[in-house]
Amino acid sequence: MLTNANSFRRVAAGASLVLAPLCLLLGMAADPSEPGVEDPLVYAHNPGAVGVSATLLHYAWILWVPGVIGLVHLVRRKGVVLAHIAGVIAVLGLINFSALMISDFFDIVAYQMLPPAQAEKLMQDAAQPAMIAAWQMPGLIGSFLGLVLVAVAYARAGRAGWWFPAGVLAGIVVWLFGASAWNLVLGLGGPVILLVVFGVVGVSMIRMRDEEWATTSA
Repeated sequence: MLTNANSFRRVAAGASLVLAPLCLLLGMAADPSEPGVEDPLVYAHNPGAVGVSATLLHYAWILWVPGVIGLVHLVRRKGVVLAHIAGVIAVLGLINFSALMISDFFDIVAYQMLPPAQAEKLMQDAAQPAMIAAWQMPGLIGSFLGLVLVAVAYARAGRAGWWFPAGVLAGIVVWLFGASAWNLVLGLGGPVILLVVFGVVGVSMIRMRDEEWATTSA
C-alpha cells in the first residue's frame, strides 16, 4: 500500500476520521476533573492523567487534518468552492487548537509550585491579547465552524446524507456544552456522536475503490 499513492492517501484519510473523534473521546474520559467540582488543584494532583488527556486531545485535532483534506479531495462539482474555503478554515483552526493543549502542562507545574491564587493569576495573565486573537479564537472558531462546513460541502456533493453535517454540528454542540458545564454524560456524549458520524464516513472512505478516489472532474 505504501507504494500506491491513491490507496495510502485514501486509507490514511479515512482512518484519521475514525481516530480523531476516538482520541477526543478517550481524552475526555482520561481528564481527572470531577463533574460539577471546580478544583484548581486537580491537575497538580493528577499530572499523569492530565498528561494522557492533553496528549490524546492534541492528537485528536491533529488527526482531523488529513481527514479534512481527504473530505475536500472527494468534493467535486457541487460544493467545491465551499469545500475549499471550509477546508482552509478547518485545517488552520485544528492546528491552532492542538497547540492550546500545551497549557494543561503549565497548569500542572504552576499549581504544584505556587499558591493557588498566584498560580491562577499567572495563568490568567498569560492569556495575552495576541494569544487570544491569533491562537485561541481561530482555534475554537476555525475548528468547529470548519468541520461543520466541510461536512456540509461533502453532503452537498452527494457523498453523504445530510445526517453527516447535522451529526457533526450536534456532536460539537453537545461536547462544548458538556465540557463547559463539567457534565460527564454530555462531555462524553458529544465525542460519541462525532465518532459515529465521522466513523461511518471514514470507513466508507477506507472501503472506497482507488478509481473513485483518484477520479477528478471539473
